[in-house]
Amino acid sequence: MQLIKVRFLKDGKPTGKSYTYYSPVDVSVGDTVQINSTATGVVVKMDVADEEVASYRDKIKTIVGMVNDDSVETL
Repeated sequence: MQLIKVRFLKDGKPTGKSYTYYSPVDVSVGDTVQINSTATGVVVKMDVADEEVASYRDKIKTIVGMVNDDSVETL
């Protein structure tokens, strides 16, 4: 599983700070992902270092899937 940083989308624009998630599929910077049942986000960083998340690794959630042309490819 890949560790990625995601910024939430609000009205189609990235807002706020970035959050770390697991992604079981390959993603690229700029890809839109389904974070949970209601929220989408954009990938802003890939391959986050293990040392960077060591203090909160047990709290990291997994994305639901990738958004492809207004549909969600669930995992």
